[in-house]
Amino acid sequence: MAQNNSKSKRIDYRGFVFEQGNKMPIPGATVNLPQYGISTITDSDGMFSFKQVPVGVTDISIRFVGMLVVEKKVNISEKSSSPQKFYMSEENFALDEVVVTAKNNRVGAATSSSISRTAIDHLQATSLTDIMELLPGQLASNPTLNSPGKASLRQVQTDALNSMGTSIVFNGAPVSNNANLQIGNTAKDGSLNTSFTSTAGSGTDMRQISVDNIESVDVIRGIPSVEYGDLTSGVIIINPKAGVYPIQVRLKINPTLTQTSIGKGFNLGKEYGKLSFDFDYAKSLADERRPSQGFQRFTGNLLYTKVFREKLNTTTGLGFYSDLDAQKLDPSDTRYQRERSSKNTGFKFNTNVAWNCNYKLLKVVRLNLSANYEVQKGYNQEIKGNFGYMVTSAMNDGTIASNRQDEIYDASGHQITNIGSNPAATNILPYEFLTKMTTYGKPLNLFAKVTSNFFADFWKIKNRIVAGAEWKTDVNFGRGKVFDPLMPPSSGIRMRPYTDIPALNQLSFYVEDNAERVILDRSLKVQLGARFDMIQPGKEEGGTVISPRINLSYELVPNILSIRGGFGITAKAPPLMYLYPDKAYYDFINFDNSGLTGLAEQQKLSIVTTKVYDTANKNLKIAKNRKSEIGFELKLGQMNFSVTGYNEKLKNGYSFGSDFDSYHLFDLIKYTGVNRTGTYPELTVDKTTKIVLGYNKPLNDKINENNGVEFDFDFGQIKAIRTSFILNGAWMQSKLYSTSNSFYEKSPDADGTYKDIGVYGSGDGSLYERFSTNLRIVHNIPRIGFVISLSMQTIWTDTHKYLGLENKYPIGYLSASDLSYTPIVAGSSISSDIQRQILLNREITDSYSPLCLFNLRLTKEIKKFGGFAFFVNNLFNSNPLEESKRNPGNYKSRNPEQFFGTEIWFKF
Repeated sequence: MAQNNSKSKRIDYRGFVFEQGNKMPIPGATVNLPQYGISTITDSDGMFSFKQVPVGVTDISIRFVGMLVVEKKVNISEKSSSPQKFYMSEENFALDEVVVTAKNNRVGAATSSSISRTAIDHLQATSLTDIMELLPGQLASNPTLNSPGKASLRQVQTDALNSMGTSIVFNGAPVSNNANLQIGNTAKDGSLNTSFTSTAGSGTDMRQISVDNIESVDVIRGIPSVEYGDLTSGVIIINPKAGVYPIQVRLKINPTLTQTSIGKGFNLGKEYGKLSFDFDYAKSLADERRPSQGFQRFTGNLLYTKVFREKLNTTTGLGFYSDLDAQKLDPSDTRYQRERSSKNTGFKFNTNVAWNCNYKLLKVVRLNLSANYEVQKGYNQEIKGNFGYMVTSAMNDGTIASNRQDEIYDASGHQITNIGSNPAATNILPYEFLTKMTTYGKPLNLFAKVTSNFFADFWKIKNRIVAGAEWKTDVNFGRGKVFDPLMPPSSGIRMRPYTDIPALNQLSFYVEDNAERVILDRSLKVQLGARFDMIQPGKEEGGTVISPRINLSYELVPNILSIRGGFGITAKAPPLMYLYPDKAYYDFINFDNSGLTGLAEQQKLSIVTTKVYDTANKNLKIAKNRKSEIGFELKLGQMNFSVTGYNEKLKNGYSFGSDFDSYHLFDLIKYTGVNRTGTYPELTVDKTTKIVLGYNKPLNDKINENNGVEFDFDFGQIKAIRTSFILNGAWMQSKLYSTSNSFYEKSPDADGTYKDIGVYGSGDGSLYERFSTNLRIVHNIPRIGFVISLSMQTIWTDTHKYLGLENKYPIGYLSASDLSYTPIVAGSSISSDIQRQILLNREITDSYSPLCLFNLRLTKEIKKFGGFAFFVNNLFNSNPLEESKRNPGNYKSRNPEQFFGTEIWFKF
């Protein structure tokens, strides 16, 4: 009847939520009608009520901490006036069917996987990194906290772009890494590498996120709602454990890790809400024989929830985390005295407020506020040698300084140095000395978001409309790199306070319609929206991007077969390191006799000229990913099959590299001297040398193309043997390449003459291809709360080949005399000065034979008192060696080593 009217009739809809076993009411459960965008909380009697709900069939979702989510369809009819009853089961290992794998799901209309608390417990995850192996196409690995955890979605090999483009959302607010500036000398090295551990420019380190306080995790791999921005790859949504639950103590141990956690949820009374807390401590050693190298983590969280007059729901959290990744000074390392550490201490605040107004059109208004402040300290020390030259602290371009306090003049009386107008300290380094550098960062991330949900039905179409705006600020108040400028860790490096770097601001608006209509007795769902992002609004370096997105699905056979597809644009703002990079500093020697023997101290003289270049790229664009997919879902009884094909192309990816504008010419005056008694030598001009120098700058030259087919087949449980069979996997192809030219330059001759610079074509990169499956056999015995699973992971194909093989020979060169570019005609002779080495084995595709890996896990729950779990990775200790086709004689073991661990938990 509702479908035959232009506008559906509306009635009040009520219901009760009870616990399945004892039939006791569940107060505080969240009841949601997602198609209408409305939700409410059950009262002390377990009752919920919605005002003026359209009649007809709709979805209902009921959640409560520690309980299995209830998701089903209900028929809201004018004839049914009595409240409907719903029953929730406790989420434990005594259920008839226990979900211990990622469940193919739909977050909104996007392709996603949902990972439940039981799946996390059975996996015995130590951080957010571990649970990613449950996704289709992801490979299993041994749990570890000894290396940064980087997200990787729909890509064979993880890289900085894919990780940086994955948004992690906790309690409705994104975790930002945009203000992380714990990086090295990007202008000189062209990379973000540091001597200590850092994930700057490559996404959030997932080791920092403990999973013991998580209720569930949703991973969006497809086209997300326009509510989610500042991303390119996907979204990881963390749903924290908030509410009332018993004290739970967990202990984990494996050959490299020891972890303990405690959590509890309190009911403060009807008028005062609920408060939950959790604490976690973990310590990991890369090698027990080297106790000086390891990782430690401590986290703590408080979550407060309260319902005001059944209209206003709030969840407010306070968090603390601290981690230390360190290589302490090894007493046996007397030669180099290496020591490095990375310590991060953070404080976070988050509040999520939902006002269920339920007006005629406006249904819900949500406000999310968050702040995250972190204190970062990266340290490195090492004895370095082969120095013995003069260094300067000069910061201004054209500064000429010497090791003497007074100005230096040549034999004709012309002034050489200019320290009067460009003060700079100098020092002649010993040939070997201990360098120490500390990098201080204090990033602050602020986030505010307001979203309104509307509902309107007309022309037989149900429309849930979402509109909102958000503001993000990322800024760093740290001191930056701190070291003795006269004993620097490397040449061409200067200190720069991070307070000199402007804040990164983002203002966004979005609107989306989630429409549903029944056509030929089959449901058509369309999610259509657009997002408008302004990066650094009002500033020259700012930019804007519009991101349209659409998802749609249609039932070909009601409740059995449906098809779906989607297309969308996602965009990621450049982090601070790319918007405001360090300057490039070069120090050139005009004269130096400090290394000569037999000279008195007052006779020694070093003169250095400093050149400074701004490396900022004023034309830096915003990285965008074009995502499209198509798939189907088939349900046959208890069996569920899902297949999705996807195509993604990320353009304008960020990197540090060189282009034609990165190279400059500089005329350096060289002096010769005649020794004088009691003072510095008498100087005359020896020659003028033309210096060719180049630096690295932010570029948009990276492209990631990811194509694949992922599938998830759940064959259901065979009741007679209480065993389930789940098969998932993916065929994945990833092309990662550069769109910029590459440059090849040889070292200058002994007399200081620079060589021409070879210019090579674009397209250098790699192509990865992999087809893998994972068959999980899950057997459970509900009567004793016992679950055992065997995972058989098979890598059927695994190949890698280099791209840009046609770039064997230069396409041109830059003249060392004037930097003019001269193209090279095909077939003409090529100077050895610009011809880079050709590695013939690059043309060989490296491929490997099929490989199997068996992992075993078991979990035993002891009624309501606790339980224990045990796992063995690489059950049969299979580590076959396979010879590389590209490098004959080199053998590789692709399976992880045999590894085991156990976990015990107690409930009070």
